[in-house]
Amino acid sequence: MPSSESAGLRGSLFRKYVAYFVALVSTALIGSGLVGFYYTYEESKTARLNLQLEKADAAASRIEAFIREIEHQLGWMRLPQAGPVTPEHRRLDYLKLLRQVPSISDASLLDAGGREQLRVSRVAMNVVGSGDDYSASPKFTETRQAETYFSPVYFRRETEPYMTISVRSDTDEVTVAEVNLKFILEVISRIKVGRNGFAYLVDGKGHLIAHPDISLVLKKTDLSPLGHVRAALDGQKADGVERVMISRNVQGADALLAYAPVAPLGWVVFVEQPLAEAFAPLYSSLLRTGLLLLAGLGLAVTGSLFLARHMVMPIRAIQAGAARIAAGKLDQSISVHTGDELESLAGEFNDMAKQLREYYAGLERKVDERTRDLT
Repeated sequence: MPSSESAGLRGSLFRKYVAYFVALVSTALIGSGLVGFYYTYEESKTARLNLQLEKADAAASRIEAFIREIEHQLGWMRLPQAGPVTPEHRRLDYLKLLRQVPSISDASLLDAGGREQLRVSRVAMNVVGSGDDYSASPKFTETRQAETYFSPVYFRRETEPYMTISVRSDTDEVTVAEVNLKFILEVISRIKVGRNGFAYLVDGKGHLIAHPDISLVLKKTDLSPLGHVRAALDGQKADGVERVMISRNVQGADALLAYAPVAPLGWVVFVEQPLAEAFAPLYSSLLRTGLLLLAGLGLAVTGSLFLARHMVMPIRAIQAGAARIAAGKLDQSISVHTGDELESLAGEFNDMAKQLREYYAGLERKVDERTRDLT
């Protein structure tokens, strides 16, 4: 019978094989899982960031194109006219401007001294030769320093956002257009990112001028204290600034934000999505990877137990056979059929037992013969 020490050694060998197999397979699985998760995380993260950034760029491009188109249409008003220009010609030109650009609600002409000579409107009476003095108004004075003047956003009847755009002609006359920014509100309101993501627009000072919640716009909410707004406004003046970041939103919650500047105005479009929602696919990927890793570890442990048992059982059989040989039981053979070195080792033990039986039989025969001789 094998001793308790031998049984302890057998148990130790079994545990050692199991530990080796589990460690080897687990290391491979964990390493593969971590590498796979890292690349999946980075790819998913990059895709989410690029999507958000693309939406911000698209909104900024549409707003910029909207403003540039109005500026382009106003440019026709400052071209020199062939032949004498009568007030009626001017009035027809400005009425044509209103038909071509529906977002312009009012257009007026200021002479070289800043006095109004013509005003056409969609919401009020047309006026010719009012003579109102706008020589000190920014919409007149600012055109001397810049080719096109863009005013800050203001609200009519506290509900509709407007801005003033004015251009100066070669004769120092100034064309002034009052532009309804309802189109910009529609562009911003249509942007959706996931379930709760949205976009909003701030001016060069950080004041909110377009948002899906119009009440925040009407309150003239100042977002300049927010970190991402400050970074975006400062980033317009620097190159190579990261345009995607994680920051606190108005409600104080963490959000993933991407921004794009609106070049001619100094405005900034932000696309915001709650951080938990933005990274939800990544968390799901992490959970799936973790579950697969646990399943792999379970299979590794099961396989290790199976392999270790099949490796240790022949060794135990050889050990038990060696113990029987040591106890003098030479008539029992060791049965191991593994087709490898262990089977060869068992065969060597069987040959050794056979030789010992023959040797003992010869010794007994010689002892008997010696005993007869002595007798």
